[in-house]
Amino acid sequence: MREFIRRALQKTSRMNAEQMQSLLSLVTEEYETLNAVLDSLGTGVIVCDAFHIVVMSNKSAARILPMEFREAQDRPVWSCVRDQEISRFVEETIEAEDTVLSREFAIHELSVTRYVSVGIMPLVQKKAVRGTIISVEDITEKKNEEMKSRRLESLASLTNLAATVAHEIKNPLGSISIYVQLLRKAVDSCEARSDSKFSEYLDIVDEEIERLNRIVVDFLFAVRPLKFELAPMDIGDLIRSISTFFGEELSRANVSVVLDVAEGLPRIRGDERFLRQMLVNLVKNAMSAMPDGGTLSLGARQRDDSIVVAVEDSGVGIPQDVLSRVFEPYFTTKADGTGLGLTMAYKVVKEHGGDIRVQSEPGRGTTFTITLPVMRRAQKMIEYGEGAT
Repeated sequence: MREFIRRALQKTSRMNAEQMQSLLSLVTEEYETLNAVLDSLGTGVIVCDAFHIVVMSNKSAARILPMEFREAQDRPVWSCVRDQEISRFVEETIEAEDTVLSREFAIHELSVTRYVSVGIMPLVQKKAVRGTIISVEDITEKKNEEMKSRRLESLASLTNLAATVAHEIKNPLGSISIYVQLLRKAVDSCEARSDSKFSEYLDIVDEEIERLNRIVVDFLFAVRPLKFELAPMDIGDLIRSISTFFGEELSRANVSVVLDVAEGLPRIRGDERFLRQMLVNLVKNAMSAMPDGGTLSLGARQRDDSIVVAVEDSGVGIPQDVLSRVFEPYFTTKADGTGLGLTMAYKVVKEHGGDIRVQSEPGRGTTFTITLPVMRRAQKMIEYGEGAT
């Protein structure tokens, strides 16, 4: 068809009005077919001319890329991209006349992080560069699956290693603790009790034993199959309880609390012990991220058939290059951290049929968003019927 149109265009000077109308119809049909093909692609496509102005784009590009397409008709394409990192990449690559088949970027929108792949290549026509083709693909699902697989692999290796090591460490720790207590009694009953150094040394040993014991407990929590006792509960009440529990400690740390829990939230089926521990870990992490004080926001809202819980701090934030690894076992940015706190939080949320995500920006704080399914009406009716018998 295209070859026929090309040959026909060479003969336009000899065409009558009817033939010209037929040719225009064919050209229009060909153009509409091309547009339909582009709009049917899952990959976003943006075509720019030699002046870097957008001359063509499909629906997927508008859906995937944060860009002002209405303003793209008289401005360089990169100046219309809202994400600064992507904009800078597009500008530098086009001006350097480079070809980049794929570069991954994280786009943070509200409480959601999307991942996109951007490719840039020259538009070549008649052996000359006439413009630029930009391809964009939403790889969020692929990226999330990769992270999930990596976490599962890490958890599997953690199970094989830590379960054995933790048990081997826990037994001698118990023996050491007993003998430290016996030694303390012996010191108290002799003249050495007048020397404060003995008590100081024993206190240090006790502290280290307790620290090692906490690490072992964390290991065992992370690798053992957990037995959840699910029951109807109000997640809003739990959040308010945790806010009260940490109130004095947060006040001393110069951290103000913003509590934003919607009234009348539907109940969920959950294990209050584990959900409490998960939220306590997130609050403690938030406090560690605000050594000079700041703001801690605890919120809960209903979204469709889920409760969305947010724990947000105004702390130091997490670097983007490590953000995707925060739920992996052993990974930590703290000098004295075990790297298991967020692994446990991830495990607890998944066991409740929910999801946990993190959004952070260095210097501006971090937000953990937990999504938990609400109780279905059928479940409530069954439980009511069981209670009535």
